[in-house]
Amino acid sequence: MTDLLYTLPDFSTAEYTHLIPSFEKNGITVADLLTLDPIEIVKRCPLPLLDVRRFVKDVIRALQKDIGIRDTTHTSDDLFVPQDQQGVTAPVQACKHMMGRWSAISTLDNMVDKVLGGGIPTGYVTEVTGERYRDAPCGAGEQI
Repeated sequence: MTDLLYTLPDFSTAEYTHLIPSFEKNGITVADLLTLDPIEIVKRCPLPLLDVRRFVKDVIRALQKDIGIRDTTHTSDDLFVPQDQQGVTAPVQACKHMMGRWSAISTLDNMVDKVLGGGIPTGYVTEVTGERYRDAPCGAGEQI
């Protein structure tokens, strides 16, 4: 958890002092908290499952508040921290409700957007590679 205070400098770790040494010893990062199921974290760190779930939930809340997708005046957690059937927070779903109205991000090149069906689809990790042509704009005289 050496990256926790770097990622969330204002996060209060006072009630989680019994968890953090085990996280550090086993190399658990903030990215692991967001991507792994708490059960997987408990398999790597022998800690109480409910404590790990509560810690993950609090980290997600702090991140949501930090980037502005959590309304600090609202009292209902269900609106901002969706949960799956097992009651484990699902950070991906929390972002989907924000991005649901956008289906693609424009590349700012009409030809490329047309080939991609409107732009780069949201909700996926997309890597764009290739050389940049300086002589002609992208798509001019070429088939993509």
